Amino acid sequence: MVPGIEQRHLVARDGTRIGYQVREGEPGAPVVVLANGLGGTFEAFRHLYAALAGYRVLCWDYRGLYSSAQPADPRANTVVHQVDDLLEILDAEGVDRAVNVGWSMGVQVNFELARRAPGRLAGLMAINGPYGRPFRTVMSSRFVHQVIPVLLRLVKAQADVVGRAARVVAGSDALIAAMKRFGMVSDTLDMDAFRDVAAGFRTIDWRIYSDLLSRLDEHDAEDVLATIAVPTSIVTGDRDLLTPPATSERMHRAIAGSRLIVIRGGTHYTPVEYPAIVCDELHRLLARVPGWRLGARVAAPSTAGATG
Repeated sequence: MVPGIEQRHLVARDGTRIGYQVREGEPGAPVVVLANGLGGTFEAFRHLYAALAGYRVLCWDYRGLYSSAQPADPRANTVVHQVDDLLEILDAEGVDRAVNVGWSMGVQVNFELARRAPGRLAGLMAINGPYGRPFRTVMSSRFVHQVIPVLLRLVKAQADVVGRAARVVAGSDALIAAMKRFGMVSDTLDMDAFRDVAAGFRTIDWRIYSDLLSRLDEHDAEDVLATIAVPTSIVTGDRDLLTPPATSERMHRAIAGSRLIVIRGGTHYTPVEYPAIVCDELHRLLARVPGWRLGARVAAPSTAGATG
């Protein structure tokens, strides 16, 4: 569990109840916003919260997941809608600018924020995520790109069956062992953190989840990359099957002045596999953003395994 979290909510412009989490920092502390992966909760960022001691930290749940309600209009669950919710949260919390950290889907969300409200961004950190249309790059396979929509339709049609299965296997030792065997997670995985992340999938409505994932593939922010003018760090794993390193390399080439960190042995779950490296890079990013350095840098464990 992450200590000091306060759960809050607001009613968005279309009447959807949006849940979000705030951890207050030192008086006048800079703000860091965490944008999660699809299906993750703030618990996925437990190591980043520890590294951000003293900062004010905000996170939120995407529409239809966890503490956020499903919108009345089932079409109102695009990446743009998620960004609009974040902007309302920032306004409600009196936050003009923040350093935004995104993991997986959260990377796309932050790039869309850069399109819609670039003045609200002081810095960006993109962890294991694409700039858009993720089905095109998953496993670097055109075949998989064609198969995923079919699988999502099947999941939606059999949502109750999928939900029952998820309640049994999510976070189980058998599932983690299988994921390790197929290279989907590293042997360095923080088992407790991963179980907390996976536990969230036991409560998911798989009809909503499959819809959200489909909407994610409709989004593309490739045109935004060259316009980003704030300090930016890109972190990926060299074994990430969901967002292969080539995707991060393209982002790095397109975003002027960005840093690219490739973690040897890292998969899609680097924040809970190699947290020392990820947190070290986060501190390096904050040091590059004027006004966002808070006191002395927290000492981090060894960062062996990183290249950049």
